[in-house]
Amino acid sequence: MRRFHHIAVSCAVLALVGCAVRGNGPVPQVAQGPALRSAAARARGAIRWMHYVRSFTIAQLGGASSPGLLGTAEEAISAFGGAPKCGVALYAIDYETVGVKGEPATASEGFFVPQRGCKGPFTLVGYGQGTNDVKAQKISDPTSVNIEPQILAAIFAAHGYPVAATDYLGLGYSSYAYQPYLVVNSEASAVIDAMRAARAAAAELHVRLNGKIFLTGHSQGGHTALGTQKVIEAQNAAEFNLFADSPSSGPYALAQSTVGGLDKPGEGAPIYSAYMVTAYNKTYANIYQKAAAIFQSPYAAYVNDLLPVATYAQENALNGKTLPLTLTRLYRPSFLRSLRDDPRSGARLDLQANDLLGGWTPKAPVYLCGGSDDPVVDFENSIVAYQYLKRRGAKVQLLDVNSDMPPSVTTSEYHDAVLILCHTLERVAVLDSPAGRVYRTSWPSALRGPIGPFR
Repeated sequence: MRRFHHIAVSCAVLALVGCAVRGNGPVPQVAQGPALRSAAARARGAIRWMHYVRSFTIAQLGGASSPGLLGTAEEAISAFGGAPKCGVALYAIDYETVGVKGEPATASEGFFVPQRGCKGPFTLVGYGQGTNDVKAQKISDPTSVNIEPQILAAIFAAHGYPVAATDYLGLGYSSYAYQPYLVVNSEASAVIDAMRAARAAAAELHVRLNGKIFLTGHSQGGHTALGTQKVIEAQNAAEFNLFADSPSSGPYALAQSTVGGLDKPGEGAPIYSAYMVTAYNKTYANIYQKAAAIFQSPYAAYVNDLLPVATYAQENALNGKTLPLTLTRLYRPSFLRSLRDDPRSGARLDLQANDLLGGWTPKAPVYLCGGSDDPVVDFENSIVAYQYLKRRGAKVQLLDVNSDMPPSVTTSEYHDAVLILCHTLERVAVLDSPAGRVYRTSWPSALRGPIGPFR
C-alpha cells in the first residue's frame, strides 16, 4: 500500500518545471475564500477554498522523444493508452465533509481538469490514493518526491476524464486529528464529498460534466474505491450515476488478509499495521486503553500518535528505526495471539467491519486489477474478491498484469508499477470503451527488453 514517491523513476528521470508553466490554452483563475463558499457553509462537499496549482502540457505528459515529467514511465502510459489529447490544469480544493462520528470536518483534494483539446461533457473520476503516511504530502502537490499527480494527469485527465482525488481525512490540508486509515465509511465520505466539491468547481470553471462517475484507486485506494461503490449504491444512488468501478491491488478481504499475513507479513507490515491498529482504536476505542497493553517498548511510548508523520525525513526513519522491522518486535505476543485466534477481539471486529466481501452485491460493473507477485498487498485479495463478487452475480472482471511487468522492475518498485499498468488499462478498457470490453494485456513490443518503462 505504498505511495508513489517510492518508485525509482521519481529519482532517476523526473525533471519538474516551475509551477508557473501553463498548459494548452488559458487557465481560468478562481476566486478564493468566501467567494466560493456555499450558502450552507457546512453542506457536505461545499468548497471552502480553491486555488490553481499548475498545468501540465501535452509534451510534459506524452512520452515524446525528449523526456517529459515522467521519463520512460510516460512512454509506458502512452504505449498502452495512446498519446495524451490535451493538457491538464490542476487545482487544490479544501472542502466540507464529516468525521468518523458524523461531525463536521474538512478534507482536501486535487482536481485535475482537461484543457483545450479534450471536449466535454466529461465523465468524472473519483480517485482514492494509496497509503500516505506523510502529512506534508498532498495529492495536489506535484514534486520530485510525489509523482502521483503527474500519473493521474497523464492517464486520465489528459484523455478527457477530470479527476477528483481526495487526500482523505487527517491528510493534506485537513485539520482532522488523525487519518482513519482503512475505515471504509470515512474513505467513502471523503471521496463522495470530493466529487461533490469537484462538481461545484467544474461549474465555476465552466467545465461540462455528463453526470456519470467512475471510481478507481490503488492499494488503500482500491479498498476505498470498492467501499465507496458500496456506500453510493446503498445511500447515494439517486445522486451519483456510477458508470463503473475499477479498484486495483486493494485489501478487500481485510480480515482474512490481515490474519493470514501474521505468518507471512507483506513488505512494510509493521508500518501499515501500526497505522491501521492505532486508527481503529481512535475510531472504535475497543483495542486498547493504553498503548503498552499491546505494543512493546519503546514503541508503546509514542506509537499511538506516530502516524501520519509530519515530514519525509520522519518517514525515512520509520522502517527499522522509529518502528521495528518485524511484527513480533512491535506487538506483545498476547495481542498477536488474540488477533489470530479470537474472532471477537476488538481488532478482529474492526477488521470485519471494514472488510468489503460480505453482505452486498455491486450493481455497477467492477473491474479488478492487480499483480500476482505484489509484495505489498497479496494478490489473493483480488482473487477472493473476484470469486465472491462472481458468486453474488455481479458483473466483474479480474486482470493480473504480472505477465506484462518488464524484467527491469524490482521487487520494491513492483507495487507502484502495478498502479501505472492497471490504471492505464482500465481507462482504455472501461472508460474509452463504454461497452467495457475485456482488458488488453499484450505488452507493447517497443518497451520490452532491458530498458523497462519504470527503470
